[in-house]
Amino acid sequence: MELTQDQLELQDLLRGFFAEQVTQSLLRGRVEGAEAPADGLAEGLAALGLREGFCGPDAPYSAAELGILATESGACLLPEPAWERMLCEGVFPRLLPADEAKSYLAWIQDGSLGVAPRECSWLKLDSKGKALSGEVSWCFGGVGAQKVAAVANVGGAERVALFDTKGSGVSERTLPSLDLTVSLRGYTLKKAQAHVLSEEASALFLDLFELLKACEAYGVSRRALEIACEYVKTREQFGVPVGGFQAVQQKLADAYAASESLGALARFAAWAVEASPEQRSLTARAAVSHASVTAATVCETAMQCLGGIGFTWEHDLHLYLRRAKAIQIAFPNSEARSRELIERALSRGA
Repeated sequence: MELTQDQLELQDLLRGFFAEQVTQSLLRGRVEGAEAPADGLAEGLAALGLREGFCGPDAPYSAAELGILATESGACLLPEPAWERMLCEGVFPRLLPADEAKSYLAWIQDGSLGVAPRECSWLKLDSKGKALSGEVSWCFGGVGAQKVAAVANVGGAERVALFDTKGSGVSERTLPSLDLTVSLRGYTLKKAQAHVLSEEASALFLDLFELLKACEAYGVSRRALEIACEYVKTREQFGVPVGGFQAVQQKLADAYAASESLGALARFAAWAVEASPEQRSLTARAAVSHASVTAATVCETAMQCLGGIGFTWEHDLHLYLRRAKAIQIAFPNSEARSRELIERALSRGA
């Protein structure tokens, strides 16, 4: 899918902002354990007009623009859940029926929302549909989140349930993270109060979250490939740039084709949300399944092309591989699970 002129301008705006704000010192600070929000980052994002663009009934930005934000967040390894917040507070509720949107927004209005992938949630709702019990092994955007959206078993069906992280019956724990730029939270729930989305809203929320994670993974793979290409143009062996060797060129060409195929699929999935809703579920699942494998593979290829320096702690490339691996862990691409979810997506679109 080709981007429109307005979308290209948004992309350029985000790239310029992130290049200035998401510095190596910021990322290294996160690696060393700093959890406080980066000075000026939240304010800067607000100054860009993102909230006005994504939130509110007449906001001009849709899932396609949110995909651009997710992509550029991945490309700079943004350590803040910016696109997740715009999804939960802006694009998602605008796609809901008015009554459900009102009750959903009322429930999350007092704090930001973390999101647990479906594979990381083992929750069950009681027979009255009020109390939630079980485990959330970890979630994205959990640091500072007052609410968490997770998948619960409701009568044998997957439904998205929201719970208060500080509520009665909820215990929180800090977890080590493979992605060193972010911190993780896990939760144990014992008869915690919950707000459960309808079946249709749950499917929409999960589809949006998964396709946007695919967009983020594309941004990660694209930037890792750029780093590798920049390196092989200047690093010399036997008196010529490493990039002049056919074996290196072939590796990078294959990685570029894989990365761009992921980008095309992720953009199409974001476009389908409103332009072709009957394809939404299938394309979302296809995008995140492709991202689960492709992003990590491209990052591994980039590291190989850098040689020994790519595997050192001092080089930032391992941070991109870690982000890609975290996405891979959150959305495992097992054949059985993919077949189950794709069959479900096809039945919804029928």
